[in-house]
Amino acid sequence: MERRYTKPYRPETNGKIERFWKTLNEEFVEGALYENLDDLKNEPLGFLVYYNEHRPHSSINNTPKNVSN
Repeated sequence: MERRYTKPYRPETNGKIERFWKTLNEEFVEGALYENLDDLKNEPLGFLVYYNEHRPHSSINNTPKNVSN
């Protein structure tokens, strides 16, 4: 991850990242147990693939971004 700053006086931008952190916490962090450090290092990439390609997204008719309708 890298730190990026939102534009000043743009609350909609900050809201997007706040929602991302909430989703990340609810669907990835809470209740997660890892066998070792390597497991922990590999999990974020798997989650991002799930989030971007398999998870339903309400803003695009509950379909992953790579599925054509």
